[in-house]
Formats: sequence, structure tokens, C-alpha cells
Amino acid sequence: MVFGGLFCKSKDPPKAPANLREAFAPLSVLTTKGETVKLGDVLAKDKPVLLWVMRRFSCPFCRAYAVKLRDNVQKQAEEKGMQMVALGLEMAGLEAFQEGKFWTGELFVENAKQEVHQFLNLKRASLLKLFDIQMFKEGSKLQKEFGGNATEGDGMVLGGLWMMDKNGKCIFEFRQQNFSKDAGTEDVLEVIKNL
Repeated sequence: MVFGGLFCKSKDPPKAPANLREAFAPLSVLTTKGETVKLGDVLAKDKPVLLWVMRRFSCPFCRAYAVKLRDNVQKQAEEKGMQMVALGLEMAGLEAFQEGKFWTGELFVENAKQEVHQFLNLKRASLLKLFDIQMFKEGSKLQKEFGGNATEGDGMVLGGLWMMDKNGKCIFEFRQQNFSKDAGTEDVLEVIKNL
């Protein structure tokens, strides 16, 4: 079927492994200075972790969500000793993202092989989403408020948010299905509250 990928609902994505910390350990990422490090070396070994796999540093939706997490989640996460880590897809827009102070947690960038995205089996958005007028209106509004460049970098890759307890067990998993929908901060806060 020629249009199967465009119009048919795909299978549910695979669930993250029970112990995320162990699974992430061998994967390589880049520091914001471009140095290669193992994700296992940067994730806390003895405390809970929130890992936000964002789309792009220039994306207005990503910037707005970073601010939501910073303003609505970070304080409670810190009170529970949770490490907050964001992983961007590519270096494009990184400097402006840092200057804007959208995210105050730790920040890393995917390597060229996109090992974390591949491991998590993160998908690309449907081309049909490019014709979503409501999304364009929302993106335009967010771009005015948070800046960014909606056309800089690979805008089709989707992200998500994962949380693990202090033992590395996956306690929350959210995969984006479209550009503008992220994990609800209320859901994230509920998980943090129960740590």
C-alpha cells in the first residue's frame, strides 16, 4: 500500500527497558562544547533523573516547553534530588538557547549517529503535520514570545521525556506523536511527588 505510512496508524512504540540507566550507559552524546561522553557517565548514579529528549534548540515549541519545565517542575525536582537533563538533536541554535536561559538543568547534544534517538526508537513526524494550520498559528505565537527559528535544523524528528528512580528504573515515559504535544507538567509533577 503506497500511502500506508501516511494514513494508517502505526504500531505502538516499544516500551523503554526497565532499567534505563543501564540501557543508556553505553550510548555516546556530546557536551555543549562538542566533546564526546557516555550518557552513563553524565546521568546521576544514585538519584532520580528526568531526561528530556528535545527536538531542536531553535524550535519555539521546545523553548516554550523548556520554560514550562524550568518554571513548573524544576523546584520540585530539586527538592527530591532529581537530576534534570536535556538532550538536543543537533548543535544548531544551541548558543542562543543557552543565552536565553530556557533550560537551567544539564544540557547535552546527540552525536551524529543519534544513538539515543535510535535506542529509544524515536520517530519522525508525519509530513501531513506540515499542513496543520493550528500548529502553525501556535508556533508563530510561541516564536514571538520565545524567539527561535522554526526552520533551523531537522524539524521532523520527535522527542519525549523519560524519568527514572534512583535505581535507574523507568517510572515515566512519554513519546511525542506530533510537534506541539509534550508530556503534561501535571503528570511529571505527580511522578516526582511520589518519589
